[in-house]
Amino acid sequence: MEKIIFRKFLYDLTSFFVIVSLSLSLITWVIQSVNYLDFISQDGHGFKVYFSFILLNFPKIFSKLILFSFFVSLFYIIQKYQSNNEMLILWTNGISKFNFVKFIVKVSIVFTIIQIASVYFLIPKSQSYSKDFIRNSNIDLFSSLITEKKFIDTVKDFTIFVESIDENGNMENIYLKDSINKLNTQIISAKSGKIIELGSTKYLSLNFGQILDISGANGGETKVIKFNNTTFNISNFKTKSTTFPKLQELNSNILNSCIKHFFLGNKKDYSLPNFHCTRDSSIKSAKEIFNRSFKQIYIIALALVTCILIFLNDKNPKYSLQKIFVFLFGIICIVLSELNSEFLNLSIISNIIILLIPLLIFILALMVLINFNRKYS
Repeated sequence: MEKIIFRKFLYDLTSFFVIVSLSLSLITWVIQSVNYLDFISQDGHGFKVYFSFILLNFPKIFSKLILFSFFVSLFYIIQKYQSNNEMLILWTNGISKFNFVKFIVKVSIVFTIIQIASVYFLIPKSQSYSKDFIRNSNIDLFSSLITEKKFIDTVKDFTIFVESIDENGNMENIYLKDSINKLNTQIISAKSGKIIELGSTKYLSLNFGQILDISGANGGETKVIKFNNTTFNISNFKTKSTTFPKLQELNSNILNSCIKHFFLGNKKDYSLPNFHCTRDSSIKSAKEIFNRSFKQIYIIALALVTCILIFLNDKNPKYSLQKIFVFLFGIICIVLSELNSEFLNLSIISNIIILLIPLLIFILALMVLINFNRKYS
């Protein structure tokens, strides 16, 4: 009978958790997706890149809200069981309140392990893949970036100015600057032009103009080439949204190595192809690793805090006030979990204190539960 009751409770908790977490995540995801429309309207990326990017961002949003979703779900289900007198079924079937607490703690441990595995391994990969779509993509909607009488420098190492554009895409008085490399630059001017698409390749067809070819250090050599018609390949240009990988995208092993190097090693800077390990980045890495691992232990602490509801008497005049207190304390724990990492530094003692905070909350809640269990047993 105990297994059946526990299985039903787990089913109710999991079902409500999925509904809450998905609902909150989808709302947040939609809002962020609207903000990311700049990738199309300003950076010129295509819809394929945009949708790939925002879809791969969903796991990160979902994981960010798990702590809050779990707490709200557990709080609601316990309240629901109490208001429907379903808790009486547990007690009348010989299930002690403390055994029920142990079951909830076991469930929270499973949630914690899944969450740590997710944010420690899977989320960084999904974040890295999402940014790869931006880093490796070209300008799919180049024509949408060009506006009249405005210098457009969204494209990396490339600037374009067009005096006028008609409804058919015909442009007049065009000026281009293409920084081929540090030593070579081309400045092109043309009386007219138009973007032409040949399959997946895009060209800028230019008419009646000249090319100023500047090469060498400090413009040492300059050549002028006049033309009646020329084409300029614009398919391989990258946007300025291509950035150096952020900490959230890096493999956890890279961050751990930097942390060990500065906290326990010789504290000298070193560089990898996609990461610079310095004193500042080691602290930031420690904060990121904390968020990926130790922060998730708050799930277990929150489970114990919420279990206080099991021992409260709903006939007590102060019952509503006690519920509010438990809920607010849970919210404070969630806020604390978000702020903890900000206080990490190179001091080992202060970092140990920060890491012990979820354990202290766990012990405090456990002591309250043990006291209630003795009082009502």
